[in-house]
Amino acid sequence: MNLLFVSAFLAAAAAVPSSYKPEYKAPSYPAASYPAPKYPAPSYPAPGYSAPGSDKDNKNADITVTSQSDKRNVDGSSQFSYAKSDFNTR
Repeated sequence: MNLLFVSAFLAAAAAVPSSYKPEYKAPSYPAASYPAPKYPAPSYPAPGYSAPGSDKDNKNADITVTSQSDKRNVDGSSQFSYAKSDFNTR
């Protein structure tokens, strides 16, 4: 019976509109203006071909490896796990 009253009270409290009005206004900054660079444009033409060896044996052109690291688990092993940072698997 008490659970019924508690749930009715919580439902009524959730249905009442909040009277909280935020007073904080985000600051607005002027757009940054940078001076033009003082160095001249290069006088040599850019090559119209890719660098030699850049597409050599490129079987997976859509995949780009940006970094690699040797991550260790808490127990010191490098065994892969599907668990995320909270150690729960999904």
